[in-house]
Amino acid sequence: MCRGPAIIDIRRHNANFCSEHFLKLCRDQTAKAIAQFDMLQPGDRVLVAVSGGKDSLAVWDILNELGYDAEGFYVGLGIGEYSGLSAEYATRFAHARNLTLHTEDLLRDHGFDVPHGSRAAKRAPCSACGLTKRHLFDEAARRGGYDAIVTGHNLDDEAAVLMGNVLHWHTDYLAR
Repeated sequence: MCRGPAIIDIRRHNANFCSEHFLKLCRDQTAKAIAQFDMLQPGDRVLVAVSGGKDSLAVWDILNELGYDAEGFYVGLGIGEYSGLSAEYATRFAHARNLTLHTEDLLRDHGFDVPHGSRAAKRAPCSACGLTKRHLFDEAARRGGYDAIVTGHNLDDEAAVLMGNVLHWHTDYLAR
């Protein structure tokens, strides 16, 4: 039994974890899900959609620790200070671990950013952002010959989006 100080309580496991054992649990759960759902094969080239946030950086780190050939792909969205900070986090993370990070900037590489693109398309910023990122991730994976794209989305994220779409009667989004 570990005597380290608990940093997190996970109710579904009825357990508290120190930082070392929590990270081990995350790696083990990721490896188990990959195997159980046949998501990746040894030797697969993986492109991780990196936002600069904790979820995408964590999954990128875990995949590399598990031995996958995982490279990051960051898209600069042109969303004020957020985009600059998230690019900095992603870049520092990659450099600290000697990982490959590919970047694309909407304004520089495509002539628009999310705020302008959403107004031009008459779509909500979240919708324009999601559509743009999915297209760019798919294109980068094809261009780079990757076998899979991985995102840091988790079930909480998906449930929140689903609930928001139900509550606001966004039936077009529910079909996805």
